[in-house]
Amino acid sequence: MSATATPEETPGAPRPADDAQDDRWCMAVRLLGRVEKQLDETLQRRHGLPLSEYRALCALARDDSGPALRMGELAERIGLKDSTVTRLVARLESRELAERTAAAGDGRAVSAGITPSGRQRYEAATPTYRAALGDALEGALTNEYLADLAAWVRTGESAADGAPSHGPHTGTRQPGAHRPGPPPSRKDHP
Repeated sequence: MSATATPEETPGAPRPADDAQDDRWCMAVRLLGRVEKQLDETLQRRHGLPLSEYRALCALARDDSGPALRMGELAERIGLKDSTVTRLVARLESRELAERTAAAGDGRAVSAGITPSGRQRYEAATPTYRAALGDALEGALTNEYLADLAAWVRTGESAADGAPSHGPHTGTRQPGAHRPGPPPSRKDHP
């Protein structure tokens, strides 16, 4: 082993992704982007509620959130940076959909809680969100490169072999269940 070991040379170190894994990741990101765009447009058009605000209300409305969540916990739950969540909660607060309070046990930390009107808004938007999510995933099933991932999100099963999936798709397939032809090049991605 050289003085400066690469990940491939270091026992137990994670291996870098190969081109095929990178391609599959790009397809997953593309599916996510398509679905999120459709969800955002639908929620904005029907409820005047951007997807990011809907997700924040969803996290705050959960039973396991208690009366409020610290801003960092809210950021973690909805996958945004702390600073972005601070601005997001300020927008929700200005619309009386959420409120900021001092965090329990630490007066320096800030928590956010959902208001009664925020809960009503969330409950009114949820059927629209779920219908749009179903439509977006159904549409992705017609795309040869996104179908397997979309099927897994919809059913928890792989579209390739119908086998239940108990975690993220690993990219392995049952014998005979492969797609014909070579893997797509990056330029062929949808």
